[in-house]
Amino acid sequence: MRRPRVKLDNLITFMAVAVKHNIDGAADELGLSSSGVRKQLDTIENTFGIHLFETIRGSLILTEDGEQFHDDARKAVEQILRLETQLEARQAIKSHRLLIGHSTNLPPRLIAVITQLHVEDGQSVHIEHRSGLTSTTVRKVIDGSLHAGFGILPIRTPELLVRTIYEEPLVACLPTVHRLVLKPVVSPQDFDGEPFIAVSREPWPERHQEIEDHCADFGVTLHVVADAYSAPEAAAYVEQKAGICLLPISSVAGRSGIVVKPLSTRVLMRRCGVFVREDNHSPLLQKLVEASLRQAETTRWKRGSASVALPATARENSRKVKGLS
Repeated sequence: MRRPRVKLDNLITFMAVAVKHNIDGAADELGLSSSGVRKQLDTIENTFGIHLFETIRGSLILTEDGEQFHDDARKAVEQILRLETQLEARQAIKSHRLLIGHSTNLPPRLIAVITQLHVEDGQSVHIEHRSGLTSTTVRKVIDGSLHAGFGILPIRTPELLVRTIYEEPLVACLPTVHRLVLKPVVSPQDFDGEPFIAVSREPWPERHQEIEDHCADFGVTLHVVADAYSAPEAAAYVEQKAGICLLPISSVAGRSGIVVKPLSTRVLMRRCGVFVREDNHSPLLQKLVEASLRQAETTRWKRGSASVALPATARENSRKVKGLS
């Protein structure tokens, strides 16, 4: 095997100079002498016959060759770091440690259950939890730095085995003064021409697409007037009478400025699931998935196993509306 002519330290030093735009700043960050930094840059330039930086107004700026080399160096360093995290994850599972990620946007009661899950394997299994976005957790499970993840569905990634553990109906969230509050249920046709608040369209495009496709089946094209990143932000838009939106019923509990109405079709749901790499056949992971599914059945989260009651505030708002009629 041919050995690389530059070392990982050379790449890291080069990238530090690219960020700091001077040798002294990079030297301080890396704990090296300025001459040591200069020597490592010389190694790269002399090896490949390129000029990495030019001085402009006292700052070191990447040349065209430097820009291209920087992209390649970054990918190489990221690959090494990914390899390290994958090795650490494999060693962790051998030591009966599970590294689990979960989305911060999961329902709070689901997060509470996930963080208290227990896996029995004849000896103590320690579970370490990492929070983040669903997309970040998916990426880390795929690259092997996490063993499993819990997140918002749908997740259409062929590398992952995904199981649904939580389902909750989406409901129409309306301002307290709105023409639809007098209706007992709201249908997709009622959304025609209404200002609509999209929820998490950028981080979870598949989820929003499900809503658009469902409405399109009834000949309705949503008139999106605002994009909310999270459920609380969407609810705030509704309270300010900017439009209506569809949210899980638990996300609007305690919102006095919102009237909640069930959907006539009753097919749109917020789904959450557990996912692992399809090629990871660790018995510990299998037991984790089984424990998650058992908990889902125990708490009756699956669709059809129990009716979902309106939050108290929503029930009060419904009574107020009926009183007005």
